Amino acid sequence: MSFCCLVILSLIFALPSISFATMVGKNQPWKVDTILEHQMEATSIESTESGVTTGLRPWKGQSNWRHQHHLKNVHGILNIFGWGLLLPIGAIVARNFSKFPLKCDDWYQLHTLCQTSGYIVGAVGWGTGIWLGNSSRQYTLKAHRILGIIVFTLATLQMLAMWLQAKKEDECGKWWEICYNVLGYVVIVLSIANIFEGIGNIRSHAAEYWRWVYMAMLIVLALIAVALEIYRWIKSKNQQMPFDDNDIDASQQI
Repeated sequence: MSFCCLVILSLIFALPSISFATMVGKNQPWKVDTILEHQMEATSIESTESGVTTGLRPWKGQSNWRHQHHLKNVHGILNIFGWGLLLPIGAIVARNFSKFPLKCDDWYQLHTLCQTSGYIVGAVGWGTGIWLGNSSRQYTLKAHRILGIIVFTLATLQMLAMWLQAKKEDECGKWWEICYNVLGYVVIVLSIANIFEGIGNIRSHAAEYWRWVYMAMLIVLALIAVALEIYRWIKSKNQQMPFDDNDIDASQQI
């Protein structure tokens, strides 16, 4: 009878499972082992699949762990797509299509679109990561967290500089352009480093998969950038030397 009363009270007042198991264990010790084994199994599932899910405050159980695991995937994908892909594409556009011989009239609109979209997507991913970190007592990842805050701060400054840019006619216009470009490259380098840092914190076989996927993306972007640089250099050389030696000799004879 007392055992039934304890069960009912624990369901109504949501008593802690350890205390409940201790009280029940006085009469039926095997119950304690069953409850503790179930708790250890749930903890081991969280620790095996991901090293950052232990000690979550708002979630309990495997279904809640799956929800948190999906949010981690969202956090990683948004950061890779925003910070790690769109921002470098915007830099490639500004580098190669703003000047002769690949000058495009719409390059600035495309650059602004890539930078703005990358910032928004990356900021959402950054906010998701901050929320995940605050939801766990043991989810520290200090290096990844500090780099993420630095990237977000510098990217915010760059966005403000882009929308509040100085006119080229002003004396500070040249210095503004230099600072803007340097800040953009710093954000890209730190973003790439932090993405690899975040991938390295994944405690599952998926880490190697994501590492190779992102490396493939970077290789493709690097090849495109190098190809555009070579093409631009060749076109510039051809424009600087419109005549060859035969043409010069022929002109002298005339």
